Amino acid sequence: MAESRPVRRTPIDHARRVARLSLSGGARAAAVPVRGLARLGRDAHDPRWTGQTWLWQPGWGRRTHDRPYRSPDPYSIGLSAYEQQKYGTVMDALAGRRFDRVLEVGCGEGDLSVRLAGHTAALLGVDICSAAVERAAARVPSGTFVRRTLPHEMPEGDFALIVCSDVLYYWETVTLRVGLTALLDRLRPGGMLLAYHYRGAFGQAGTADRVHETLVAAATARGLTVRAHETVDGVGPDGAGARFAVVVHPEVAVPSPRRPEPGVAVRARRS
Repeated sequence: MAESRPVRRTPIDHARRVARLSLSGGARAAAVPVRGLARLGRDAHDPRWTGQTWLWQPGWGRRTHDRPYRSPDPYSIGLSAYEQQKYGTVMDALAGRRFDRVLEVGCGEGDLSVRLAGHTAALLGVDICSAAVERAAARVPSGTFVRRTLPHEMPEGDFALIVCSDVLYYWETVTLRVGLTALLDRLRPGGMLLAYHYRGAFGQAGTADRVHETLVAAATARGLTVRAHETVDGVGPDGAGARFAVVVHPEVAVPSPRRPEPGVAVRARRS
């Protein structure tokens, strides 16, 4: 019998393993070098990376998010003062306005979707977790809900409203840049993007501060209007606070027909 040889694990094998681990502190620590691997030598828009779902959110990928949703309402949203305050802030920013087409990134089980549905006839909710999407669809029949891993599975078309609530800090730096570019590309003239993120640390790839500073910089570089860029103190677990931003895409000005100046006669053309 031939002598068995030890199996040599490549960095890619290590990355796959980490992406399948639980939310333990060890998994989060192991994900740090994998995030570096995900960034290493990767062009921000290289299509060869679009199929590598497990690298886009190392340590916070699909399996990690699926695990809590084995049971409904794993985060007790209805009992969370933070969540209810957050939803109130988002809805106040809408000011009763209706939107032709709305995208909710990280819709979960539809807790915010229920509220957004009253402001549009075309709500699209996306989430990385299949079970969450199924429950959201049952809860909000008027909306459309699909399982996707953003940013590389970004929906087509443009939107009058895009809402990102406690989701973008799961993306590492390059992914965040690519994702924000894709989201802002889909914001139609006159449209609005709302972002709200908890500032506390729980092992996520990024932070609320980094997400919002990057968002504001990207929006400003495009000539978009940053209507709100706030720190909400004292909310959330341990009173860590939150960041809230509203980005508006200015309406495209349509020039009005030029009128003749007073006292200037307009000659009729002869046929």
